[in-house]
Amino acid sequence: MKTPLFVSGLTSKSSAELVGRARRSGYCVFGETLASSLGRSMSGVPKGDRIYCITSPPIRESAETPRQLMKSLAYDDLQLTGSDNCTFNKEHKALGKGDFTKIPNGVNGVEDRMSLVWEKGVHAGLLDPCRFVAVTSTNAAKIFNIYPQKGRIAVGSDADIVIWNPNATRTISKDTHHHACDFNIFEGMTVHGICEYVLVRGRICAERGNVRVAEGFGRFIPTPVRPPFVYDIIEGKVQSQPEEQHEEKQNGNVAKRFAELDIQIPVQEPISAMLAGNLAMPAEGSLCSTPSVRGRVDGKRDLQESSFSISEELDRSGVRACIKVKNPPGGKSSGFW
Repeated sequence: MKTPLFVSGLTSKSSAELVGRARRSGYCVFGETLASSLGRSMSGVPKGDRIYCITSPPIRESAETPRQLMKSLAYDDLQLTGSDNCTFNKEHKALGKGDFTKIPNGVNGVEDRMSLVWEKGVHAGLLDPCRFVAVTSTNAAKIFNIYPQKGRIAVGSDADIVIWNPNATRTISKDTHHHACDFNIFEGMTVHGICEYVLVRGRICAERGNVRVAEGFGRFIPTPVRPPFVYDIIEGKVQSQPEEQHEEKQNGNVAKRFAELDIQIPVQEPISAMLAGNLAMPAEGSLCSTPSVRGRVDGKRDLQESSFSISEELDRSGVRACIKVKNPPGGKSSGFW
């Protein structure tokens, strides 16, 4: 019980349940599931196309598995989402048509991971936006000991920021994705939640579907051993919940959350009252959409050349980070907290 364990690539309901059971029994174990298994099942995939979805661990047959895995993320049986991205063209996959062992192993996932988690999690009512950030970013930074350099927006942390449009939609397609392959396992799926801008250390590296790459700008990030997030509880530096409270939580609150997560939410229902109340939703016809071509702009673009700036403002609560638009239509600046 004193040795932490990280289990990657969980794709079945039963494996997620085992990790959750171990965590509730006091073991220090963390679990990760994958975009491919959150985004689709093998149910409904034509027999002739199944070869293109071969990966391991496999995408499961049951149409209910993606929802069950998302529930496991919601009540913290699983903590992370990965992509395990490894793409091949159809001709490569076809090499194994007569011999299963010759099928190249792997599918796409990295480009669509964030939108899939938003669509199947937040938009479906299973996750709130804070949990979305945790399972896609913050938890990984803590577990692999690069927090708060990564996984947090704060003074002293790297200015790695995603400008997220929760209401915009796009349709995933092999014709518009940026993968160098000729099929997409999520083909035709419409998802809510679009990344409009990505800033890496304060510099824009992706903008409305165009990748802006500066050669040599990448940086190696070491991951020191013994992350405090994992070992402080094991070593008694942080007190865990008393056993009585732990049992009460498991017998009461968790059961309640199971029941709440079983509520069927209509597809047409808006993402959440909280989101709608606190975030300005763009009008239809947002400029953010799946790019019509694989966009890539050579060279770099930083904040001096962009329409964004990062500033800090102090109030009674302390420091708050603000992303401001400079000189928008109308001549006034607007801030988003």
